[in-house]
Amino acid sequence: MKALTIAAAALALPPSVALAAVCNADNVLRALRGHSAVASPFCSTYTLPPPNQPLPTYVSAYPASRVSSACSCFITATPTTLTTSRTSTSSTSSSTTTPSSTESSTSSSTTTSDPTPTPNRCQGDAITNGDFHLGANGKPDPWVFSPATRSDGGSTSTSFGEGYASLSVSNVETSDFRNYGTTTIKQSIPGLCPGVRYVLTYTSQISINGGRPGALCRVYYNLNSVGTLVYIGPPSGGIPPFTKDTRTYEFYYNGNGNPDVLTIQLTCNSPSGSYLVDDVHLIGYGP
Repeated sequence: MKALTIAAAALALPPSVALAAVCNADNVLRALRGHSAVASPFCSTYTLPPPNQPLPTYVSAYPASRVSSACSCFITATPTTLTTSRTSTSSTSSSTTTPSSTESSTSSSTTTSDPTPTPNRCQGDAITNGDFHLGANGKPDPWVFSPATRSDGGSTSTSFGEGYASLSVSNVETSDFRNYGTTTIKQSIPGLCPGVRYVLTYTSQISINGGRPGALCRVYYNLNSVGTLVYIGPPSGGIPPFTKDTRTYEFYYNGNGNPDVLTIQLTCNSPSGSYLVDDVHLIGYGP
C-alpha cells in the first residue's frame, strides 16, 4: 500500500520531478540537504523560471544553473519522504493504542468473590425426618429399624406408618419374669458441638399388657458418645406415658463432637408391650 501511495504522488509531480531518478548527489544538493529547514521554502520558488532570488550563502559559490538543478532534485525527494513519513506516523499511532487497550482490559478483569458460608452444626435440628414422614420408597428414612426377632422366650418387632414409629416386644410369661425382649430404632446424626445446649423433644405413648407386680417395660433415649439421655420406667426413671404425651429433656453436650447415633430402645419382661413415638427433635442452641 505504501508503494502505491508513492507512485500516485510521483504521477502528480511537475516535469522537473520526473528527473529525480537521475539526480546525482553533488556538493550543491548536499548543501541543500544540510540546510533542509530553510532550503525547502527557498527551492520551492527558485525552480520557477527564471530564478528570481539571490542565492543563500550555503550555495552562493555555485552557478545558478547548478543550484536550480539541485533544487529540483531536492524538492523531488521531499514529497516522497513526506508520504512515507505520513504512512509511518499512521502506523505508529495505531500501534501505540494497543498497549493502552490491553492495560484497560487487564485491570478490569480483576474480580473478587465471597467465600461460601459454612453451615453452623451447633444450631438447629440434628434429627432428620423426626416426624416419620414416608418417602417415595415408602419408608421414613433415614431411620433404621431393628428387624423382627423370634425365640423360645418371645419375639420383638418394629413398624412404622405415616407420622409415627412403633416398637413392640412379646415374651413367654414365666413366674420370675426371666424372659426379656429388646428392640430399637436408630438414626445417625452429625457430630454435636461440645459445650452447647441441646433440647430433645419427643411425643410418645406406651402400652403394657400383663401388668402384674414385676412385669415392666423400659424406654431409653441414648447417644453413643454420652450414653443415656432419657430413661422411662421403674425403679428410678420417668413415669411411663400411658396416654399420648410430649416431653423435653435439656442438656449440655459433653461428648467428643464426632458423628453420633441416636437410639430409641424398648425393653420389656412383661407378656407384651409396645411404644409409639413421633415428633423426635434434637435442637441445638449454639453460637
